[in-house]
Amino acid sequence: MRMITLAAAALLIAPDVARAAETYAVDNWPADVDTIPCSAWEHYPDGSWALHGYVKLGASVIENVGFKGDSTARLLDRKCGKK
Repeated sequence: MRMITLAAAALLIAPDVARAAETYAVDNWPADVDTIPCSAWEHYPDGSWALHGYVKLGASVIENVGFKGDSTARLLDRKCGKK
């Protein structure tokens, strides 16, 4: 029974892990934020947005991307809704 529970937990966690590993290449940051799909963003009750993945800008990879209260957050509100 314990193995079934562990297997079920692994299946539930696996999609989130795979989603977090996605890398989105952009040419202009943050101007190209609208090229990243809404499914890659999480909207929090405080109005902030967090990207589940990474942004690749040239040779740099940016992690821990988030927005709150600025023009980019408002753009995400319009594009993705306030989930």
